[in-house]
Amino acid sequence: MELAEVFGAVLREHRIRAELTQEQFAFEADIRRNYVSMLELGQHQPTLTMLFSLAAALKCSPSELVAEVEKKLKRPPRSTKRAPTSAGKRMKAAADKAGSPGTDRSDRRPRRGN
Repeated sequence: MELAEVFGAVLREHRIRAELTQEQFAFEADIRRNYVSMLELGQHQPTLTMLFSLAAALKCSPSELVAEVEKKLKRPPRSTKRAPTSAGKRMKAAADKAGSPGTDRSDRRPRRGN
């Protein structure tokens, strides 16, 4: 995830914790609602002045927002690969036990013409 996306996620988390809609948050920060949306989606990055306005609207410090972004950027990325389920393990074990597919013809119809 890039910096703008991480900042947007942190901003959204803080806004939701403050129990504000995007419209309410925009009103408090004296900005447009669509700008809040673009910030949260990581499409825009705030200026330093805007960072202070956003933090004031969320009743936190700008350094708190930045520290949380920094902390999230330092985390190793989560793997998208899922661990196999026990059912998946049983299916794989059964397939391994039966042999690789295509080598056993007992489940097929007999060939014609030979």
